[in-house]
Amino acid sequence: MRVLGIETSTSVISVAVAEDSKVLGEFSLTAKQGHMKNLLPLIDQLLSGLEIGVGDLDGFAVSVGPGSFTSLRVGLTTCKALAHTVKKPVVDIPTLDVLAWGLQGVPGLICPVITARRDEVYAALYVSSEQGIKRLSSYLALSPIGLAERLGSELRGKIIFTGEGAEANWPSFYECLGDKASLAGPVRMWPRAGQTAVLGVKILSEEGGKEPGAVQALYVKPPAIRRQS
Repeated sequence: MRVLGIETSTSVISVAVAEDSKVLGEFSLTAKQGHMKNLLPLIDQLLSGLEIGVGDLDGFAVSVGPGSFTSLRVGLTTCKALAHTVKKPVVDIPTLDVLAWGLQGVPGLICPVITARRDEVYAALYVSSEQGIKRLSSYLALSPIGLAERLGSELRGKIIFTGEGAEANWPSFYECLGDKASLAGPVRMWPRAGQTAVLGVKILSEEGGKEPGAVQALYVKPPAIRRQS
């Protein structure tokens, strides 16, 4: 089974193709803006390099957030349009899950963190097991200090943080949690489409996918909308 993964929930634009559990190819580009301009050319370049067409894919996997509203919309719209054109299913994967799966096999708790608006972060708690990554909490939106204090009052073992939100707030986390906390390395700090694609293959083969129109962004909190005065 061959799946195209798309990741645009942060400043990293990433696309990949996975076949079964192997990543055949992956391109990533860091751009705070320009997701719409860069995404389709990256997909075209990747598929051309692999000498496959969109019609040769068995499905699509897209990261649905939480994350940047604008960049998420670019990834979702592009994925749904491609899937609709070739009549293939889509797997929607939360971005925090993608980050957590990048730490499969790591002992202790895993906490991916993504920067949100209004001085908040998105986060969730996971643990790695023989069956893969298991989520232990709901998807959370709270202040970095609130997250650190919540973990400090409940944490009994070790915890590893990942995600750009973890890196940005690492001093606060370490101050509250001390040596119980560690930070993932740079390679695992950003969500990657290679992981999205591999997860997409797994979910598509075990559970099936969705019609493109049924796929929606995951908003832990509704996006802020300014009213015109």
